[in-house]
Amino acid sequence: MTDRLPSDATLAAAVDAPLAPSTRTFVRTLLVVIIVFGVAGFEAWPLTSFRLFSTSRGTVRTSYEAVTVDAAGRETPFEQSTLAFGYRLAEWPMSEIAGASEARQRALCEAIAVGARDAGREVVEVRVEKVRERLVRRGNDWEIVRAEPELVVGCPADERGGVGV
Repeated sequence: MTDRLPSDATLAAAVDAPLAPSTRTFVRTLLVVIIVFGVAGFEAWPLTSFRLFSTSRGTVRTSYEAVTVDAAGRETPFEQSTLAFGYRLAEWPMSEIAGASEARQRALCEAIAVGARDAGREVVEVRVEKVRERLVRRGNDWEIVRAEPELVVGCPADERGGVGV
């Protein structure tokens, strides 16, 4: 089988071929929608206002992390990247847990416990902690300085073995 390049005449014909009116209408509509969503600041992925990439980041970062505790008192970080895909975005609901109702806190703790148990861990308690990290310049290098985590919610096991608030 030989690889043949198209002739100049074939390329010229392809470039000069008229676009269908529906193609032009689609492209124009898409551009208008993206511009309107960007200007209005309306968040509807994938037509966002692109804040993720345009927001200035400071030197302090606050995040939320879950820790599971087994019967021996050993604490194990809830490493989301090692768990099933459904548990990998747990930081989003964790960031709202402090102001959530007890039922919402209990549901989140139970979901974290289920994920950890699915990964083969023993879980008698789930703790959600607020973690603050600062980016500090030391000479020519940057270093992340992590403050002591602050307990936001602790969910001990109940008599049925479930985790609650």
